[in-house]
This record gives sequence, C-alpha cells and structure tokens, in this order.
Amino acid sequence: MKKTLKQLKEQRQISLDEMTALVNLSESEDRNLTTEEQTSFDGVEKSVNDLGIRIDRLERSLKLAKSNPAPVNFETQKADTDKDLKRFSFAEASRQAYTGNISGIIKEMDAEARHDSPGQAFRGIGIPASVLHRAASALPAAAGKAAGTDVGSFIDQLQANSVLNAAGANFLTGLSSERKFPIIGGIASAFVTESGYTTGTTVVPASGTIDDLTLSPLKIISLVQMSAELMQQNSAVEGALQANMTTSIMAAFEKAILQNAATTTNGPGSVFNAAAADDIGVVDAAGLATMEANLLGQNINQATAKNAFIFNAAGFAAARELAGVNYVNGFFDPISKTINGIKYFVTTNLNFGGTAGKDAALLGAFDHLHIGQFGGIDIVYDPYTLGGRGIGRLIVTTLMDGKADNGSTVFRKSLQG
Repeated sequence: MKKTLKQLKEQRQISLDEMTALVNLSESEDRNLTTEEQTSFDGVEKSVNDLGIRIDRLERSLKLAKSNPAPVNFETQKADTDKDLKRFSFAEASRQAYTGNISGIIKEMDAEARHDSPGQAFRGIGIPASVLHRAASALPAAAGKAAGTDVGSFIDQLQANSVLNAAGANFLTGLSSERKFPIIGGIASAFVTESGYTTGTTVVPASGTIDDLTLSPLKIISLVQMSAELMQQNSAVEGALQANMTTSIMAAFEKAILQNAATTTNGPGSVFNAAAADDIGVVDAAGLATMEANLLGQNINQATAKNAFIFNAAGFAAARELAGVNYVNGFFDPISKTINGIKYFVTTNLNFGGTAGKDAALLGAFDHLHIGQFGGIDIVYDPYTLGGRGIGRLIVTTLMDGKADNGSTVFRKSLQG
C-alpha cells in the first residue's frame, strides 16, 4: 500500500528509537553490542538509510509536482471514486465469502491485506488494517430491508468492547510484526558536591537500566453464527455484524488477560494472575485501601497515572455494599463510578476459570498495560458445521497480544480464598 510522507517519517523514527535503545542498553552495561544485538542494529540501520532515501525522493517529487502541476486525469478520478473505502462493508465481505464470488472493492481490499501482511496466512477474504480504521457512512437501505445507518470503524468498536481499554490500557493497532518497547528504570538522583558525583562515601549511580517488552501476534479464532438469509441482506446489517465480531474477539482476549490461571494455551499471560496479592478475603474497605496504598508505594503518580479498579460480579456486589456501611460520603460513588476517586469497571472475565462466586478485584496503573492488534483480519464462511439447522458460521481470525511492564508491582489484586 502506498505510504504518505508522514507515515514514512514515523516508520523511520521507530527504527531510530530501536537503534537508540540498543546502544543505550550496551552503554549502560559498559560493554559492546552482542553479536545478536549488532545484527539487529545493522538491520535497523539499513532500514533507516533506505527510508531516508525514500523520504528524500518523495519530498523532491512533491516539490516538483507543486511547481509543475499535472493536468487533470478524469479516468483516474473515476477509478479513485470507485475505490471509495467508505463503501466497504463487512456484511458484503461476508456475503462474498459465502458465495465464493469475490469482486469489486472487496477483491481490491483482499489483495491489499495480503500485500501488507505477507506473513499472515489468509484462508478466506482478507481485510486490511486501513479498512479496520475506517467508519462506514451512509450505508444503503433497500425496500423491505433494514434501514441504512452510520457504523463506527471496526477498531472503534473493538475498543468500545474492551474494559481494559476503558481502564486506560495502551491500545496499538495495525502492527505489522512483533513490537518491542524499551523500558527505562532504576534511575537515581541525589545532591552532590561540586567536586564529584558522590554523597559522602556513596557514589550516585551513573545511569538507569534498560529492559524491553515485546508484543507478538497471537491468533484468536472467533465463530459468528449467520443464517443464509442474512447473507442475502443489504449492508445495513453492518452494525450488528461488527458488534458480534468485536464482542466475541474482545471477550476471548480479555478472558485470557484477566483469568485466574497464569496463561492460556497459545495465548497471552494473565495480568490478574501475575498481580501482587494484597488481600485474600472478601472485598472490603480495608482490603481496597491496602491495594491502593501498595500501588501508590510503587512510585505511581496519582495525578498522571491511569489507575482503575476492575471487579468481577461478586467483588462488585461486595464493594457496592460498602456505600451503605462506613463510607457513605464519597467512598463509593455509583454516579461517577469511582471508589475513593478511582474509576471502577465490572466484567465477568475477571478471575475467569477460578472458583465461581468468589470476590475478585484488580487495581492497576493501566497505562503500563500494552495491547496490540496486528495487521488485518481473515473471514471464512463455513456452511457445513451447522448446516442441519440452516445456519452457517463466519470464522474470523485476528492477531492480538497484551502484556504489562512491571505487572507484578503496578497491578494489585484481591481474591477471596
């Protein structure tokens, strides 16, 4: 897919940041780059140089085009109009997956998805990242069918179905490969004398430590039941279809991130499982206060951090009762949905797989949680498995991952024993 000058510069800056992180890590440890690090550095350096050449060439061509405007090509205008992505709909893509007759904008976007994500295995119709970010506007209606409507983008609806996103997690979309984040910590500051970097006999550390966190594409398979009759409907069913897809995808993802077990087979690790356990009883005021105090004790800036509580149903019921006991004046505020000024959310995914009916609560600085959605998505229509009931299934494949930096300290939990 053709990239803009801004996109090229952003891509080059990401590569420069990776080079800087590698050098900073080796210098902080007072050593040369390892063989593996040197290979990575050389590869990133080549990417920076290649992108620099492309950026320079594009800037010069834009400058020339501005001084020598080209004549209007009406045929090109028509082709661009035909490729109006606002007319793309998941309903039409699903219908073409059902019939096997792929054409028009659906065929063009399938080709773009395969070009942009060569490492992603598409078994059906591919939908590229560019479409996932585009809202569908003024969808057509037809006689006797559902009315046309405006539908938000797939990514918007994916985020809207995410408790973790609402709590403040960093949601990264359209990633093309593994994404590494440098994490800097251990930086020390102290008053020193004019003559040297010492405080008495104690030497101030020269630098901090650099670690990294890597998000990797993990496959989520979602099954969405669709009747053959719905496949013949117009694209005004877009909103319902996208809602079914995004709800299913985020439910599977957040069950893994918030489950009782350490990890899911082939899935991401659980932030809830890894969180520091501050309370093993029912959710009460004392336990919530302990979680908050311990979180703030990890150098969390309460003014800037995205702190939030997440409860399961039993934990929320216990917390809700606190409003009528000792902390009537603002401790639990159901109007602003806060506990002691901290936002709270409720999901049955918290403590998923644990003992049913047990109180569970998670408090964390959710800006330390990173969620990645990779590339496009893949849609396959299965008419056979539920064919005896006259129902088909959409098999939707999405690549996602989620990890927390410093998860065992900046996330605290209460779990009834």
